[in-house]
Amino acid sequence: MNPLGLSEEFENILNSAAEKLKSWITSDEKIIRLSSHIDADGISAAGILCHALNRLNARYHLRILRQLEPKFIESLAKEKRNCYIFSDFGSGQLNFIQKFLPTENVIILDHHEPLKRSKSPPNIIEINPHFYGIDGSTEISGAGVSFLFAYYLNPTENIDLLHLALVGALGDTQDKAKQHTLIGLNAKIAELGVKENLLQIEKDLYFQYSELKPIHKVLMETTEPYLPGLTGNEEACVRFLGSIGIPQHAGENWRTISELSTEEKKNLTTQLTQLILSHDGTSEEASSLVGTKYKVLTETELYLSEARTYASLLNACGRTRNPGIGVAVCLGDRETHYRQAQDLLVQYQTKINSLMEKIKRPGTIRETENIQYFYAGEGDETMVGTISTIAVKTKIAKPSKPLIGFSKSDDKDFKISARAQDELVKKGLHLAIALRKTISELGIDTSNYQAGGHDAAAGARIPASHDSQFIETLNKIVKKQITKERTNFK
Repeated sequence: MNPLGLSEEFENILNSAAEKLKSWITSDEKIIRLSSHIDADGISAAGILCHALNRLNARYHLRILRQLEPKFIESLAKEKRNCYIFSDFGSGQLNFIQKFLPTENVIILDHHEPLKRSKSPPNIIEINPHFYGIDGSTEISGAGVSFLFAYYLNPTENIDLLHLALVGALGDTQDKAKQHTLIGLNAKIAELGVKENLLQIEKDLYFQYSELKPIHKVLMETTEPYLPGLTGNEEACVRFLGSIGIPQHAGENWRTISELSTEEKKNLTTQLTQLILSHDGTSEEASSLVGTKYKVLTETELYLSEARTYASLLNACGRTRNPGIGVAVCLGDRETHYRQAQDLLVQYQTKINSLMEKIKRPGTIRETENIQYFYAGEGDETMVGTISTIAVKTKIAKPSKPLIGFSKSDDKDFKISARAQDELVKKGLHLAIALRKTISELGIDTSNYQAGGHDAAAGARIPASHDSQFIETLNKIVKKQITKERTNFK
């Protein structure tokens, strides 16, 4: 039962966790408390685990969180549930889990870089790919780890949850290989999906919503690759398609990219390649016009039949603070909640377009020697990470420096989202470590303010009164990271 080629040690911990969960359910334990992250990966992970728990007739309570904060963990302890599962977070908060849940049964299913520890507490089973030589930033997501857990619970019943592992991975933009392809353990999970006739992998024009939206709308919303003069400009996209002879209507209906003929797709690819190269784009950027599509063969609904679009739908649910709707979709609701999720996707995209217009204004993105940063509006904290990601991908932000986005949260703290190009990571940048170190050096109370994430994408929360000091200190730490070996700063 090892089609993914996991190490014996990795298999052992998965089997131990599976047996532990089964013992919770068959014993007289109280309701299992399941907590997961609010993004597409966390919602996918929650969907996987809810399916698996339902199939075991387990009693559980789910909570989706924007961040796993110490005060929430403390509140869990007061409930005295006895059994806890954390998915898509937990490794970075292990010290607080130990503090507030010192004897309770805990399973952590995470892919973020874990805290240094000498030995696992006896009451906690922490499943994290980093412990087994697998990079959780690029090779497997939180949903992927949750799928492995569900698979080892019951491979026959839970193999059908495989697609949600890939939805989570794509939601976390782990398709880092050439032409937007998944790598590492994600790729092995995808191969298993093909073998089990759950998935189809194919190469095609790489545009999100290519089966759903009019061609000019798709081009306008494309950020990866960035289309000079077209991205963000709807009228220019309409003119461009007319100039290269691609009809945009079939009768009274708008055509989609998926409806183009082979020759039309070749023409569009050629013209867009020339556009990118003529604006100092690289051949690598041009080649990313063609990408890898992961089609879910068990789904017939348009928004769910391609894993990236599925991830976008779940992400919109989370970022508009409606994660429960996303979980319901993962659990099979194709009526009310599915329609609501589509509406949320439209609302989310409209909001993103509005915020992108703001960030393009001169002076919005400010700079220091080694970082650049911007302030989003109050109430935009669920959007600031997406905006930061798009700004980095589209080169609205300078690729030579990490971008830090600040947004005022409800409790008057700043939510921080940091993003950087992979080239900076190769020089030694690790944003999660940099944010943690900055918080530490400023003497901010780490029992209330945390940082976590990956090398190229990380987040934190700080008191609003510390933003200037935070920027100044982070600037110095980033400078040290990109001029020395990363290991010096762990």
